[in-house]
Amino acid sequence: MAQQITIEQVNYFGGTGDYNAKALYRKNGKLYLAHIYICFFWKQVHLPRWQPKECKVLKGFQEAINKHQFN
Repeated sequence: MAQQITIEQVNYFGGTGDYNAKALYRKNGKLYLAHIYICFFWKQVHLPRWQPKECKVLKGFQEAINKHQFN
């Protein structure tokens, strides 16, 4: 059975670098942090290839964050 990813909070702070927001999400009762780039024009969320040491992107996060932001 696949475990559901729930988005707890998205903190958008703008900027033009590799990322412009941070997402706090939960899977299997554990809390994770990921840096993301939100494109409001194309209505997509992009994940930078490089994540800082304290961040982690799990399988299924991309789909969950896109649903959360634009649905």
